[in-house]
Parts: sequence; structure tokens; C-alpha cells
Amino acid sequence: MGEAEVIVQLRSSPRPATAGTADVSDVRSLLERRFGVTVTAEPLHPGVGDPALIGWHRVAVPADVDAEAVATALRGHPAVEAAYVKPPADLP
Repeated sequence: MGEAEVIVQLRSSPRPATAGTADVSDVRSLLERRFGVTVTAEPLHPGVGDPALIGWHRVAVPADVDAEAVATALRGHPAVEAAYVKPPADLP
């Protein structure tokens, strides 16, 4: 099985211009400390200004790490509103 994706919704930031920036760093730090791996977190909707979409991110989870455990750890973080493992895409 390959890399998994966890979709994360960060809580709203009081400063819209920098919404989520510090929180993404906090989330990366949590995952590095807890699972001993470096993960990538990128915006799910890059370049948007809509506050409802700014907080959504995609976290790439290496194949040797339990993606459900990552989602559970993220849900326990105060900066995270929601986190879930993205189901694999079905073939047509």
C-alpha cells in the first residue's frame, strides 16, 4: 500500500491574511514528534481567499505510518477542527 492522504480542517484564525500559517507548522511539528516522520501539508484549495476554504489542507502520510492514527492525533490538536483519512479513489 502506498502513501495515504489525511484531509485536515484547521480552526479559523483571527488574522485572515495569515490564516492557518502558524497552525500548519504546529501540525507538522506534532506529526514529526509523535510519528518520527516528516510529512507534507499543502493547502487543499491553493490561492483562494474564501475563509471557508483557507483552512483545508492535505497531509501526505508515508506508507509505513498508520494514517488513521495520524488523523486521530490531528483531531486531538487544538488547531484542528476536523481530520479524516481520504478513501482511495475507485477505478472507473
